[in-house]
Amino acid sequence: MKILSQLTTDNGRLTLPNHKHSNEMEKQQQKETRLDRIEKSLELFFKGMSELRDSQKKTDEQILELKDSQKKTDEQIRNTDEQILELKESLDKTIERLDRIGRQLADLGLVQGEVAEDLFYRNIQYLFKDRNIAFSSIKRNLKKKGTAEYDIVAVNSNVVLVVEVKNKLQKRMIDSFINKRIPNFKKVFPQYNNYKLLGGIGALVVKDEVGRYAEKSGLYVLTQTSDGGASLINRKGFQAKDFS
Repeated sequence: MKILSQLTTDNGRLTLPNHKHSNEMEKQQQKETRLDRIEKSLELFFKGMSELRDSQKKTDEQILELKDSQKKTDEQIRNTDEQILELKESLDKTIERLDRIGRQLADLGLVQGEVAEDLFYRNIQYLFKDRNIAFSSIKRNLKKKGTAEYDIVAVNSNVVLVVEVKNKLQKRMIDSFINKRIPNFKKVFPQYNNYKLLGGIGALVVKDEVGRYAEKSGLYVLTQTSDGGASLINRKGFQAKDFS
């Protein structure tokens, strides 16, 4: 049966199969199969190369965009540095102007302080005559070096009046004078231990409520008048506090 299956018909005649021809056919098929594989491989290769070129192109574009972005960033940084430098220069000039203004204000404050001290120093003798107090000695800027200094100190036989002078009077100044400055006076100047100690506060500008606060605290209150003179603004019947 095996032999018969290998027979072929040729014009009704039985013939044996041609093994040589069959082998060539098989080789041809194998060759075509290899070519197909090579073609497919080449096709995949070229497709991959095309995709790689596209990817490289996109990468180049992204690199170019990054370079442009970096360039813009560098320009922004340079601009920012320039702006910072300009701001620093402007700030330095502003600080310099503020320092100059501060010095001018400080000088003005010193001048005003001297004006106020001079005003009350020259008028204190006359102001207290109406209060039946006459002073035998009036000293200005009485101080003990490195310890304390008092603007005006007026003295008679048994009374010493200590006056603090300000440009514009505020409540905190009154509190500081009463709680710190006056209690320290006899410690610094013990020669006045046996004297009755009175307190006064004078300022070029004294608001009504602040003046009343100083008066309630037991202080004489001095200020300037509209014509440039000086006056006591304590109400009638005021009794000064003895801070001895």
